[in-house]
Amino acid sequence: MKDEILRQIKAEARTTASEKQAELDAKYFIALAKGGKTKPVRQTYTPPDSRAELKKRLKAASGLPAKTPAKNTIPEFKKTFDTLDKYISAFPTPKNLVFIGAAGTGKTYAAQYVGGKLLDKEFSVLLLTAFSLIQRFKDYVFNFETSALNHLLTCDLLIIDDLGTEPKIRNISEEYLLNVINERLTNNMPFIITTNLSPEDILARYDQRLTSRILSKQTSVVIEMKSKDLRLGSPRQ
Repeated sequence: MKDEILRQIKAEARTTASEKQAELDAKYFIALAKGGKTKPVRQTYTPPDSRAELKKRLKAASGLPAKTPAKNTIPEFKKTFDTLDKYISAFPTPKNLVFIGAAGTGKTYAAQYVGGKLLDKEFSVLLLTAFSLIQRFKDYVFNFETSALNHLLTCDLLIIDDLGTEPKIRNISEEYLLNVINERLTNNMPFIITTNLSPEDILARYDQRLTSRILSKQTSVVIEMKSKDLRLGSPRQ
């Protein structure tokens, strides 16, 4: 994903540089032809900072909020966010994060926190709800949109939010989810999953192959969020 964006930026930069330099040269030769006491200075076009453009486009493509969520300072979340900070510092890492807990316990916020911090470090991040993920699978299957699937496999970190809320579409939902998870595991490309489902619920909804890959003790760190529904109390995040 990041490489694709970089190629786009470089291709556009070459075209823009050629056009801008032609404009500067035209102005120079026109001034030279007019003569005058002072000889005109021939200018060279300087392209903008490609890194700044890369960060801008990675942000736009990520699906993350415009402002990176701040670290949650509520005492009961200290251990969790200390773990997340260690994960961010160690990135890239083949380890995956799975946030489990009831609605409103801060799972999505925590995932967005990690994603935002990694974007700041110029890693490519893609956040999708489970529902949107299935739409991408449908775009790939029915509309032959290869980029819909490619970005899921090539981003540095894939975040799937609210797993278990997606519609079940025969031969698409679970099959393509398994393929994406399996490909990322094979290539040491990490993912984050948030879900209201318990481990038992995950096994009941999905087959053993997918469940074992998501909850593997070798490749995934399962973080249970146990606080009360933060959306119903006073804003603390």
